[in-house]
Parts: sequence; structure tokens; C-alpha cells
Amino acid sequence: MSMLLVVAAAAALAAGAKVPAEPPPAAASAPTVPAAAPARFRILKEGRWGYIDASGKVVVAPRFTRAADFSEGLAAVFDGKTFGYVDPSGTMVLVPPYPPERSLHRPFVSGRAVVTAGQRDGAIDREGRLAIPARLNSIEDFSEGYALACDDESCGWIDPAGTWRLGPAGMGGTPMRGGVATGWMAMGMGRKRAFLFRLGTGGLPDEYEDTGNHSEGLVPVRIERVWGYTDAQGRPVIPLQFAWAGDFSEGLAPARKDRVKCGYIDGTGAFVIPERFRECRPFAEGLARVDFAGEFGAPSVGFIDRAGKVVIVGRDAVPPFDTALDFAHGLAAVGQGGSVSTAGPDAPTGPRLGYIDLTGTYVWKPTR
Repeated sequence: MSMLLVVAAAAALAAGAKVPAEPPPAAASAPTVPAAAPARFRILKEGRWGYIDASGKVVVAPRFTRAADFSEGLAAVFDGKTFGYVDPSGTMVLVPPYPPERSLHRPFVSGRAVVTAGQRDGAIDREGRLAIPARLNSIEDFSEGYALACDDESCGWIDPAGTWRLGPAGMGGTPMRGGVATGWMAMGMGRKRAFLFRLGTGGLPDEYEDTGNHSEGLVPVRIERVWGYTDAQGRPVIPLQFAWAGDFSEGLAPARKDRVKCGYIDGTGAFVIPERFRECRPFAEGLARVDFAGEFGAPSVGFIDRAGKVVIVGRDAVPPFDTALDFAHGLAAVGQGGSVSTAGPDAPTGPRLGYIDLTGTYVWKPTR
């Protein structure tokens, strides 16, 4: 089975490109992004959202009907009357002149937040000014200074000024990761026609059924339902051999040889943490979230270290938790009685939301 399927579509991509093959670097047009703000974590208490710091101290009292995570020092909220953004102190610092497209305004990334005006998408800056006119059919959130966007003709990647920099990607694609993204030319029956795009190079000539994200120099790619990895130039590095392959993080990537259990591979494709889990997430801050697949008598979520040692088991926590998100800024959100993502005042009998530190100790016990 060949790792690379060279196709005639490469020439068509180059001929129909929206943009030059050598786009300027992201830094040339990226707006100034503020220095890192203190970490804040959403909590739900008595049906209202607030925020704690990394120690578990309440720094923004629960008073919001809806609230999002912080991004670039701002969080989208709704206080029952006004949709806007608060700073880490909880002060409403920006009320955009556009209603939110969804339940809340979109997050700020690369100094831009996507808005909808007149059924078209644009993006505002941190002052609420329309930095990208609302002229596009859709814009995804920015990543590394680029956002996937679509107009009436096709899709591609724009910079924070709204200028097309890379493409085309006829039916959409993935966020930019390490200067590499995937464009989809066709989709259907569980397969895609996927091509890699690289900043400074443009579209690479080889076709895949699907890809993951570029991470640590490698891209998971699928051909004839089997996964392997290429480098950022599309050259094969780890041969096709997996039923599924995830993104690399901290030197390891989750992968499956079959469709039952997963483990973790290194950059050579060798399993360094054996396949013994039902679900595997990438490593974050030295720990990876896994589902133990009945290893402790019943399915249970928890965390392992880079040696594969189990360090946190949700069912053993006091109180126990049954779902969790990855660690970020020293804490992981955990859910008791259901998925973390469904916790909210609209589901008063739904899951409780809490936070643990890297030792598995609660800094905020589950509440709703």
C-alpha cells in the first residue's frame, strides 16, 4: 500500500489558488495580543456562572446566566440583560454592537472575535470595531493568526486583516497548526479528498482520505482506511499501520491497532504505553485523560503519566467524578453525573462541575 497517492488534482489546486504560493508570515498582519492574563476557570453554583482562580478561590462571583471560558484575557458572558465580554476581574469591558450568532459571542483568538452581521461573517477587534468586514459566508475561530473562511466560491485561510493567504479548500478544512492545515475537496461515505496546505508552500500534491492536525512535526493521515504519519511536507514518516492515530503532544500520540483499545506511540510509531484503554486523549501538562475500559471493575475515567502509570482515578476521588476534560493551567474540569460539557443552569438536574489539580486533589468540588 503506497503512503502517497499523487493525483492530478494538485495541478488544479495550484491553478485555482485564491492566493500567492508564498504568503507573508502571520506576524506581518497579526494584531497585538495582550500578555497572558491570570488563569480563570468557570464554575456553576446555584444555577449561575462565575469564575475561580487556580487555587480554587472565587474571583468573579457567580452571577451570569451564560458564560464561556477565557481566551486572551476576555470571556463571553450573558448576565440576563447584556451579551458582552468580561475581563479577569469580572468587569464588563466590551459590548459588541452585534448580537451573538450562537448562545454567546465567539472567543477572541489572534486578537479577533468572529461576529455575524446581516447574515454574513466578519470579525471585531478588542475595541469592538469591525476589523474584517462582514462579507464572508463563514469564518472559523482564528488559530496561529489564520482562520478558515468561506465565500460564495470556495474556502481558504485568511489573516486578521481578512486577506486571503492560503487555499483553496473547496468544502472546508481544519485550523492552522504549526503552519499546516488540511483542505477538503470532497466528502462522503466516511471518506474525504483531503490535501495538506503549508504556509510558504501552498497546497501539497498528495491526496488522503482524512488527516489529523499537524503537531510536533507530524501529521496523521489516512489512506484506504489505515492511518500513518507524514511530516509537514507530506513525506511519509511512520508507515500506514493504525486503525486510528491521534495528534502528538509532549512526544507521544494516542493510537489504535484495532478498534477496541488504544495506547500511546512515540515518534517511531512504536507503542511505549500499551493498548489497554477504551479512550485516549493527548498528553497535557504531563498527564493524559483516558477511559480505563473496565480495568477497575467498571468503565472509569482518569489520568496517566508519561510512563503509563495511573495517577488519578475518577471513581476513587472524593466525591467521585465520571467525566473529565484535559488539564490546562494546572487544573482539569471534572463532571459528576454526566458530561462536563452539558453542565449548565438549563439542566438543573444535570452534571455537577468541579476542578482537580495535577495530584487529583479538588480545588473546587462539583457544584451546579
